Amino acid sequence: MGGQPAEKKRRFQIAPGFVLRRIGDDAVLIPIGEHPVFTNVMMTPNRTAAFLWQAFSEPSTEEDVVMRALERFDGDEAEIRRDVAMFMKESIDNQVLVEVD
Repeated sequence: MGGQPAEKKRRFQIAPGFVLRRIGDDAVLIPIGEHPVFTNVMMTPNRTAAFLWQAFSEPSTEEDVVMRALERFDGDEAEIRRDVAMFMKESIDNQVLVEVD
């Protein structure tokens, strides 16, 4: 049958316990509650990371987010795909991005 391989259909979402807020032109990421990696910190993601964070605020596949990023940013598709994959890997490794049904 056609369609995407199962790997491409996996959906991910930002784990509960994080909020992204805008302060002026800046985004600030704040972990709330207890998190095994981040405690008592505020992070200021760059524009691309803030976009990816927002994109994964609802369940999304990697391909969904790549397509949204291609619409939003000028740039080489291969580079955008690498950026999304790197964001996902680091976020999954740090238990910030979780797989959902």
